[in-house]
Amino acid sequence: MPGVVMDNVNIEGSVRRPGLNEARNGAPNAFDNADKSGHLSGMNGSAYVNGASSGIAASNQHPRALVDKAVENVPTSPFKLPHITQGFFPFGTLVNRSVQECWNELSELITELATIQVPTSGGSIPTNGKPAGNQSSENVHKKLRLLDFAHAKRAEFIKLLVLSQWSRQAADVSRLIDIQGFIRTRHQSYDAALQYVGEVKRDLVRAQVANPDLKTAVEVLSKGRVASLPDLGYKPPRPLTARATLKKLLKLNRIISVRLALHDLVPPPLRNYRVHDGRVTFTISGEFELDLSVAEESNTSQFFFVDIRFLFSPSSPIPKGRIFNELDGKINDLLRDDGLMGCFQFLHGLVLTNKINILFKQAVELSRGLWADALRIELLHRTLVVQYWPQRSGPKSWLEIGVKSGHRDGSFSDPKPGISHLGFRWMRDGQQVSSDAIRFNPSDLSMELILRSVIALHTSHLLSTAFTTLKKHVLFSNHTLSLRAQLSPTEPGDCRLDVQLTASRSLRVSIEPMSGSITLWGTPHVLERLDGDRGLYKSSIEEILSRVARLRCITAVDEIDSGTKALGLEPVNQRVLGLDPRKLFPPGVMRTAFFTHRLWNRHWVAAATSSMDGDRWWLVQLRPTEAAKMGPFHSIGDHSMGIPQANVVSETLVPPQRRLNYTTCAELVHGLTGILAIHANARYLADLPAMHFWPSLKELHLGTDLTVPDLLFNYSSSALPPAFQVTLPFGTKKQSQFKEMVRLVFHGIDSQSRSVIMMAHGALKTRVKSLVPLVSNMDASLIIEDKGAGFALRLLVPAGHSVVACLFERLQRLECVLSILQSLIRKGMEPKSLSLSRIEFGYGPENKFSAFFDISAEGPSLSDYVDVADAVSKTKPLFQLKLGIKFESSSPHRRIQEPLTVALNQRFTEAGVESTLQLLATTLPLLRSLDQITPQSNQTDLSIVQIIARKPTVYLIHYPRLKSRFHLSAVMHQDRLVWMLRDANGMDQSGRVQVAAFIQEKLYQSKGDGWNGLGDGAVASINKVGNLILELHECLNAPHLQLDGEVEAKPEQILNQLHIKGSTSAAPQAIGNTDVITID
Repeated sequence: MPGVVMDNVNIEGSVRRPGLNEARNGAPNAFDNADKSGHLSGMNGSAYVNGASSGIAASNQHPRALVDKAVENVPTSPFKLPHITQGFFPFGTLVNRSVQECWNELSELITELATIQVPTSGGSIPTNGKPAGNQSSENVHKKLRLLDFAHAKRAEFIKLLVLSQWSRQAADVSRLIDIQGFIRTRHQSYDAALQYVGEVKRDLVRAQVANPDLKTAVEVLSKGRVASLPDLGYKPPRPLTARATLKKLLKLNRIISVRLALHDLVPPPLRNYRVHDGRVTFTISGEFELDLSVAEESNTSQFFFVDIRFLFSPSSPIPKGRIFNELDGKINDLLRDDGLMGCFQFLHGLVLTNKINILFKQAVELSRGLWADALRIELLHRTLVVQYWPQRSGPKSWLEIGVKSGHRDGSFSDPKPGISHLGFRWMRDGQQVSSDAIRFNPSDLSMELILRSVIALHTSHLLSTAFTTLKKHVLFSNHTLSLRAQLSPTEPGDCRLDVQLTASRSLRVSIEPMSGSITLWGTPHVLERLDGDRGLYKSSIEEILSRVARLRCITAVDEIDSGTKALGLEPVNQRVLGLDPRKLFPPGVMRTAFFTHRLWNRHWVAAATSSMDGDRWWLVQLRPTEAAKMGPFHSIGDHSMGIPQANVVSETLVPPQRRLNYTTCAELVHGLTGILAIHANARYLADLPAMHFWPSLKELHLGTDLTVPDLLFNYSSSALPPAFQVTLPFGTKKQSQFKEMVRLVFHGIDSQSRSVIMMAHGALKTRVKSLVPLVSNMDASLIIEDKGAGFALRLLVPAGHSVVACLFERLQRLECVLSILQSLIRKGMEPKSLSLSRIEFGYGPENKFSAFFDISAEGPSLSDYVDVADAVSKTKPLFQLKLGIKFESSSPHRRIQEPLTVALNQRFTEAGVESTLQLLATTLPLLRSLDQITPQSNQTDLSIVQIIARKPTVYLIHYPRLKSRFHLSAVMHQDRLVWMLRDANGMDQSGRVQVAAFIQEKLYQSKGDGWNGLGDGAVASINKVGNLILELHECLNAPHLQLDGEVEAKPEQILNQLHIKGSTSAAPQAIGNTDVITID
């Protein structure tokens, strides 16, 4: 298939022109077989050598022979033109490419149009009956896109059609292209031939040689001179002797000295000179020495250049020859035109430029050697720019070394004002700073020393700024941690910043001189953890500060974590607790770790925070939901709390000047447990109204030696909220026995119960010396201190659980105990032992009988949490004391033990401790007499007696055999307390007339020791009631007494028939007394 022709264009689209001797389209060069020498000779005519003709002329050849030879060389066959195919492309490829492109674009257009949502048109029908279609902007846009695409592709395919029609004549066009190429090649060959001939003709001009002058040559060779040359009459001077030479030199020295001293104005830079050896040597320190001399004695004659020597290294002398001669001429011209000042300015500028070039070469050598990839070097005119630390992100740093004009600009670095000199422009992190401190020796050029000085100053600036910033933090300002910076203006390797992270770990900060990277080296090894913000750009100072701060905080917290893990302090993930340290702690905190312990209450955790202003221990009280995630450590009741609260308990994680070893960690865990116990109680007291305590929550901190502070609070039972005022037994004096201040102390951990030991110390208003021997050593809950002037209460609770509520109950119970003790002493009884739950005492004659009060409390236990807000809102007391009294088996009062217990806790006139103690004295003679008649009842069935105690002061005496009942009670008779005995049989006297008459005669109508008959009864004094009881018992045990009709009954049957309304039978109180019944 014919193709599309592209004229004189190759595949790459470039046009290639033929060379001078190159033929186009394969045509041979017309000059390939030609004899160039003959051709040239024919063009230029005859050749002459030394003016003579060659003798051979081209015109001697016969013209006819030449024509015949040319005819023989004419080709007989037609010339075949080369066919051009370069740049042709098949037409089918173009069509396929166009079709594929059309298909791809159509697919993309359909996909794009499918994404355009077209709203549905309304259902209205126009009047003419033809629907208008969807005329929304989206639908119109889609149609326009399709129309534009169709128009564009139609135009492309029309072009393809035109090319297809033209390709039918492509063979003729190809032949025309071949002919045009052949003609163009011939034209180029003709032009190349003309150019070549011209170049040959131009080169032959140099080959021409003039004819020799033989006459002059013969004269020179024969006579040694040329007579035609002019003679100016110059005669060579005589050679100087040594004396004459010295004289000339001294004369020159004098001339030069006089000129410089009197006539010439010596510029300030050249005033350091010396005259010697017929010359003056000007010395410019660090630059050059210039030797000048004079040729005339005239004061206005110029100086002439003799020599110059450079005074800096590295440098090389100016080589003799063309360079030195050019310099000599240049300096002499300047001395003639501009004098000494012009010469100095030229040489000074030359030296400065030379120094910059030397520094540039040194910088290039450094960048190719040890400082590879650490420098960026560029020389701009006479300014050398050296960029260091190119790999660091952010603003760049570089040093510009150039020539300063020397004009006063406020800089103190100008060695000589008004004179140009080498100067520095230092850009440090994108900011221009003073370069006065850069160490630079103009006499000894060293680019490496300059770089080291600049980098050392930059490093010193970074470390000193970091030192100043760190020094503002509290840890370093108060010398808790040491901070030391070592700086150097010349050596960057000597610049370092030593930071003490903790008591046992330190960190050295330095900057790598070549790369500028920050290097941290810990002692011992410190692991740096990458944070999420390391990808963000930070300045070098910010990076140093952030990395040092992060490492210090990580190290401080990790030291605590690793040191205390073996002692039971377990870390807790803050996500498990649901705590946000950013909201819980101050903004400066950078590292936080939460800890718990198996001995602690699950509603508390300890938090170790670390910042640059200090490390702190915090106690955090959790919400119930957060505490539930940690699992129950102790069985306590749930309670409601507000948002988590954190309080500082220590300003240091570890006491200063102490290394973190096993002993310190153990003391730390012990101290945290103690401060948690104290803090929980202080928080509880803070929630109580009108309760004052010291120290406050903000001041409640661990001591510097990890000692747990004591908590002092004022205590008055009457000032407590109603819910915390214990309900005491009736008759107990409710007056404060203590001084107002109570001290709550942490006394360690109980290894058996794994609870903390809290001691509440108080002082009595009145010293009670008798308390010391009374308190039992077996009961550790109460301790008497200071010889009866103080006391201590011992409580065991989980750490973090408040003991305040139970402590209030214990204090009030102790007040009750002391009140009972005072009552015992007033009643003349002998206290034997005393504790919070029991008071043992002796009573009776010579205190031979023993009894004890049993004291118990009803209410929450130590393991139960009492919510403050809930308790304060109630008026009903949380605690209520219960008293009980028990007697030993030999005590007569064992019979009325239960009635006495009831009397202790009931609220009536005869109840209470005082009344009970009075009852013990009142009933003792009676009960002893009852004990006397009770054993006798076991001797015979005729003497069975039943004693029923309705109350401690009311008794019923029943003799079943004689169906006789007697009522014995303590009553007031004639203004004194007596026992009164009356008949309790009522109106029913059937069968017992004889018994009643006998009792009337022996008791009611008689009198005895301490008792008197009243006609219908008898009374006896308190101490002599036993005589009355014995007389009654003897009367009823008389053998002759019988019932009327004498109906015998078994004692068991009589006992079963006994029924007393409103009374309750009780079990026998003593073994062997089965026939005695005591009824309350």
